[in-house]
Amino acid sequence: MSKFSSMNPHFPGLDLLPDKARTSVDAALKARDKRRLDEQASRESKASKVAEDCQRQLEKSLGRENYKSLRKFMHAESLGLRDLLQPPSGLKTNFATANAARKRKANAFLRKLQIDGDRLAKIGKHYREAIANALALPKEKIVDGYGMAGNLKKWESLSPHHKRALPWGVLIDIDLADPHRWFLFRPPFFGFNFGFLPVNSSNFVVEREHILHPAAGLVGVVGTMDNGDADNADYASVDAFTEIAFGFEVPVAGVVEVLIDAQSTICSHDIHTEEEWGWSESSTGQTNYLKFDVLHPNVPEPSYATMSSFTHAAEGDSTVHRENLTRGQHYFAHLFSSGPVPRGEHVVITAGTRSLDVSGTDDVEIHSRSHFEWFINSVEVRIAP
Repeated sequence: MSKFSSMNPHFPGLDLLPDKARTSVDAALKARDKRRLDEQASRESKASKVAEDCQRQLEKSLGRENYKSLRKFMHAESLGLRDLLQPPSGLKTNFATANAARKRKANAFLRKLQIDGDRLAKIGKHYREAIANALALPKEKIVDGYGMAGNLKKWESLSPHHKRALPWGVLIDIDLADPHRWFLFRPPFFGFNFGFLPVNSSNFVVEREHILHPAAGLVGVVGTMDNGDADNADYASVDAFTEIAFGFEVPVAGVVEVLIDAQSTICSHDIHTEEEWGWSESSTGQTNYLKFDVLHPNVPEPSYATMSSFTHAAEGDSTVHRENLTRGQHYFAHLFSSGPVPRGEHVVITAGTRSLDVSGTDDVEIHSRSHFEWFINSVEVRIAP
């Protein structure tokens, strides 16, 4: 179950560009929409197949009648626990005590059916690994991002503009005749773009929030995956991006090279799990990227730098909060376009952030939330020598 939210480009001044440039941007956006639709359909098909395979493995391993009896028992006990919480008597019910009693009954039922809980756990582990692969990004241009503080020499070596901190506004003299010189773009920006591509089984609710202030260079994504009524072989992924945009006139044909200086304002990974039966497990991953794109038909896909990644495999109840990045600190991405652009053309360049969160669960309630916000302090652009 999923729906596609297409890109929503807004590029003030686009109507002032030459007709050829407007046509190129339009063609590139349509190609990206199609690519993302195809990507969504492929990931959804793979995830559904993995879930179906898990169901078949369980039936084959346990025996069809045992499997049906187990699922019937689990459904009845879930409803029974809910009944215990109904007012007025439920207001005084201790949930932890009632839930522990339910798990004891479940394990006794497994013993009655002569079912090995370890066998269920093994099948579940294989399922979670397979679903993570099914929902992962395709092979795109992904490199590692950098923390400025620990990689200052590398940053200084990439551009002559870095001899002084860019916010000070002190720029060095450059050769204006050099077609491969760096062009510096800083806030305020006026163009922007965003999109959302969810994939999820029926028990998951997947949502996102786009944070966007183009003039300030602020971009961000909040992604949530919630499964409050867990079942066997549930899955979800939230895939969303937010970006600023600006125009660039290509001085010489070639691949576009960019340096993105981004300041982290919020970087948080939050996951809460509630294990339902005593043999169930889950695995949830959250990854955030800085991204760059050139909206031109010659450039088939964006390029990405991984900035923060977190995976949480839970065998029981858990609540985890993680912040891998330091708030207020600078980070940078060094990226190249996935194709060359022709000399003399006007193109639209986008820079921002993308989050991809993936979860595979086996009778485990999941509440996943990732929150990333970045100030795009500068984007340096040149045609790679």
